[in-house]
Amino acid sequence: MDWTGCWYGRLCCRDCMESIVSGACHAFERSCIPIRRYFHHRGYTSDTYKAERKVVHQRCADRLLGLCRLNTGIYCKAGQHVASLTYVVPPEYTNTLSVLQDRAPFKSMKEVEQVFLEEFGQHPLDLFREFEPVPMAAASLAQVHRAVTMDGRLAAVKVQYINVSRLFKTDMWTMQTLSDMVGLLFPEFELGWIVTEFKDNLTSEFDFTHEARNGEATKERFKNRSDFYVPEIYWELSSKKILTMEFIDGVKVNDIEALKKLGVSPKWVRTTLLEVFAEMMYQHGVVHCDPHAGNILITKDQFTGKCQFVLLDHGLYRTLDETFRFNYCQLWRALILNDQDLLSRASDNIGIPENYVSFIPLIFIQRPANSSQKIGEGMTTEQRQEVRSSLKNVTMAEVFEFLEVLPRDMLLVFRTINLTRGIHQQLGGENVERFHINALFATKGVWSETRQEEHDRRVQRERRRRDRLNGRFGAIASWWYGNLDDKDENSSEATRAYGMQLGLGPRNRWYLFGDTPTFHRSLGYLWDTFSMRWRLWVGEGLLKIWLWWAGKDVAKAIS
Repeated sequence: MDWTGCWYGRLCCRDCMESIVSGACHAFERSCIPIRRYFHHRGYTSDTYKAERKVVHQRCADRLLGLCRLNTGIYCKAGQHVASLTYVVPPEYTNTLSVLQDRAPFKSMKEVEQVFLEEFGQHPLDLFREFEPVPMAAASLAQVHRAVTMDGRLAAVKVQYINVSRLFKTDMWTMQTLSDMVGLLFPEFELGWIVTEFKDNLTSEFDFTHEARNGEATKERFKNRSDFYVPEIYWELSSKKILTMEFIDGVKVNDIEALKKLGVSPKWVRTTLLEVFAEMMYQHGVVHCDPHAGNILITKDQFTGKCQFVLLDHGLYRTLDETFRFNYCQLWRALILNDQDLLSRASDNIGIPENYVSFIPLIFIQRPANSSQKIGEGMTTEQRQEVRSSLKNVTMAEVFEFLEVLPRDMLLVFRTINLTRGIHQQLGGENVERFHINALFATKGVWSETRQEEHDRRVQRERRRRDRLNGRFGAIASWWYGNLDDKDENSSEATRAYGMQLGLGPRNRWYLFGDTPTFHRSLGYLWDTFSMRWRLWVGEGLLKIWLWWAGKDVAKAIS
């Protein structure tokens, strides 16, 4: 007799597709065998169990996709996040829900025209020479149409769904009510703070002018990276609900086959991905918090062969507290250097309770504290058993308490790390590569310029421009003080009029290293970088050779 698992985890007969548990199966009228009990005797590692589990996962994934398509809005946003967790969620879910990243349900052209009339008082074809009625992509809050401006520029027009703001308020009320009910029935599960944080983060995404300014600010901060790009904003054709930008014809970041056809190395893509977001977190302190695969494109110039990493959708950003940014850098340095004292100080400064500090290495680098193993290697069987025994008495209430006491900056950093980690893994990356890049940029972040120092430099730049450039040695002064190098090249008049603080980029001086603002901090950066590289490559290599020479018994005793 052939068996299968139904969507609620019970055993069914393939002949009649009826539940054995309910007694409806004619072949086994007297049987009542839940799937867990059935496979308990036959083994959870058997091929039969794995095949039936895939059937259950696929059925559940299809139901979730239907739910997201039906309700749209924040449900699609949640589905996008689940699709990005490729290292945690079974592939049946990630593959099925990935369509929500750029192929979500879209609205008709009639509704698009209504949005244009509300924002500009004109139809799309009154503003554009060409406007394709069928969107080229659709996500959780908006859909994107290909168009040609009146002066012949190819454009991508992002149009917000007409009722998404109203539905958002209804969905948030539903989530808040459910969380209040859970808190009332189970006081140890207080979820209200999650709803509040989710609401605060998504509210800013409904204003596309905010997204445009974020994009220009990010482009300015990365102006020294020629392999990074943000599409140009066409402000005269943009508003709060319509965003018109430069059209980019690129390949989705995790489409390995398309990348190979384009002639782009997946290793270059995953390395650039890690470097860009590490620079955001550790140096800039301004982080793009929605880096799923649908928001990143890869392009290659057919004439020069130059590849570019194109970042889209700048609606959700987080400006990290400067104290948090610095201590988060120190936390990563402590993890790589295995410095328990520094780990305790950094965790305490961030606000992590002392009784949870021991779990930080497990969360970030997947190995227990004081481990002597090579960075990036998996835990031994003994270590896994030790971790399981230590987590056995941890309750869900304690997990929620841990998340609630964490700074909100840390939660959005977790989200960004998880999303980039999933893409990195899809591109064939290993943990050790991710740890190395994070460690080096964390070292940069300790010594790099703070936002306040950057602001002071902006003020000094303007003063020097007024006081010195009109003199006899104006050209020399502009070279020495960096007035020409530090000008805002990627900010529009609209952004500058808004008063947004754009990143100036690092100071360009021959005697400065690691994006540091002073020579003294450059020396500190060089020494720390040497120590970190020694630990990551030389020290780890010598340790591995010594353990091989000493034998398995010594290595086992040390670990």
